[in-house]
Amino acid sequence: MGKIQVMNSHLANKIAAGEVVERPSSVVKELVENAIDANSTKIDIILEESGIKSIKVIDNGLGMDKEDALLAFSRHATSKLTKEQDLFRIMTLGFRGEALPSIASVSDITLMTSNGVDSGTKVHFRGGKLIEEGLAAFRKGTEISVNQLFFNTPARLKYLKSENTELSYTIDFINKIAISNPQISFKLMNNQRVLLETYGNNNIIQVLSSIYGIEVAKKIKTETYKDNYLDMKLYFSEPEVNRTTRNYITVIINKRMIKNNEIIKAVLAGYESYLPIKRYPIVVLDITIDPLLVDVNVHPSKLEVRLSNQEHIKTVITDIIQKKLKELMYIPKVTFRKEISDGVKEEQQQFDLKEQEKVNADDYFNHSEIKSEYQKPKELKPEKDLKLNQTFPYQKEVPGVINGKNKLPKLYYIGQLAGTYLLAQNEIGLYMIDQHAAQERVNYEMYLKHFSQPIHEYYELLVPLTFDFSLNEALIIEENLNLLTDMNIMIEKFGLSSFIVHKIPNYLNKGNESEIIKTIFDFLIHHKKLSNDQLFKELAITLSCKRSIKANHYINELEIEKLIRDLEKCDNPYTCPHGRPVLINLSFNEIEHLFKRTM
Repeated sequence: MGKIQVMNSHLANKIAAGEVVERPSSVVKELVENAIDANSTKIDIILEESGIKSIKVIDNGLGMDKEDALLAFSRHATSKLTKEQDLFRIMTLGFRGEALPSIASVSDITLMTSNGVDSGTKVHFRGGKLIEEGLAAFRKGTEISVNQLFFNTPARLKYLKSENTELSYTIDFINKIAISNPQISFKLMNNQRVLLETYGNNNIIQVLSSIYGIEVAKKIKTETYKDNYLDMKLYFSEPEVNRTTRNYITVIINKRMIKNNEIIKAVLAGYESYLPIKRYPIVVLDITIDPLLVDVNVHPSKLEVRLSNQEHIKTVITDIIQKKLKELMYIPKVTFRKEISDGVKEEQQQFDLKEQEKVNADDYFNHSEIKSEYQKPKELKPEKDLKLNQTFPYQKEVPGVINGKNKLPKLYYIGQLAGTYLLAQNEIGLYMIDQHAAQERVNYEMYLKHFSQPIHEYYELLVPLTFDFSLNEALIIEENLNLLTDMNIMIEKFGLSSFIVHKIPNYLNKGNESEIIKTIFDFLIHHKKLSNDQLFKELAITLSCKRSIKANHYINELEIEKLIRDLEKCDNPYTCPHGRPVLINLSFNEIEHLFKRTM
């Protein structure tokens, strides 16, 4: 007898389970996606011990008759594909027919279902073996109970994480599946406690309110886009609403939640210089495109897809976000708060076991719009334990621009503090400007403009600059001669590995030519993989930081006035290229409150 044998179905299902069923959240994902494909409008997910002990998913979908209920536990049995051509027009979340047999092979699972016409059916499997089948009284829909997950694969059970961590994975999935399906009502419970409930009224903003809170939902901007290739809805937070991970960026294509690093990069490019380093926005991209342009059959998890027109989608996303953010004015407002007791904690991705007050979002929402009226916050007492808060609690949206082409309100210089901050005022109140951040922003936009536009204003160097490199470095510089020309830097090769610069554009600082050109060369050598546009931006950030006024440096009034006027003309005068605030505002009302002139 030969050594090669065909595996029995029980062993094959166990192997498949290793790919499909990784942890309790994997089971929840497969069962919930099946419920969505069954046209459910209400889905309840009930866990015990974060799903390690039991998982129950109840839906009001189409349901099944007895024959289909049994066949559903057969490998590669599916109602979603009938011919090869269907594979290229997939609009359902599941299609492989592996989920139920894989789950059944590593658990004790009971399915109760009814199509609303025939009698209900009950099917019970344990470790992949049929234990019981028969009739059951059941309303239209399906209920699947999964118990003792990994009871027969102790190695997999051993490597599950803590209950809280496993629960956080499930919460993350349910959050995103609820966002991608606002037309469905979801309820998530653990140990008889409701963790999330949405209303199924097709309002994504209301779903975001249920997940992130009402105050965050109020700061979500909405844009739509449509062309011959795609139909897209974008929901993105104002820069003041940001998080520590990219996990809050949700990408949905044809109602399928996916992972795509390139699209996430396009989102972050839209927020470039609006967010501090290592801070990320809350974004939902709901994209509908021809299924022929999407390949979802890439990985068993079905989270990864290939897109035929990905570059076009990326460009649209970046342009829309940039355009919308440029229409907003972000001047941080100084507020005085108690150290901790009156502060607001940032929403955490890890689940907090403390009981949280449930809020009915219907009290705050009217269809797709958020009511502007909300409960007055607790009055703060500045005389006790005051703490200066320089986050972004205040933003003011302005229609178009202010002062003609300027986006800042008119400011009048009144002094300088510690050689670091400029003080200015207007009818609103007092403004403090970080002089280094302000000049960084001015220089950044100046460099970026000149790097990409041809100019004819140069000055000849009395003594040409010569730069020597290793052979490898010289090859990189030689490959980028056209790029340097685009940046208006005239350079020619001299010998085997040297280069000479005879003249440089006027926009580069006189007296520091050698240092600036050397910085540009070093940047080209160490950033070979960047696109030209990204290289221009990163180089502009580096040069603007090096060439800007430092802290503890006093400048005269003429220089200060020029800096403020230059800042007023910037496309984004509110943050430096790294995303830090350029200026903050203390209103006259708050000043009078601090001096007890008003109560």
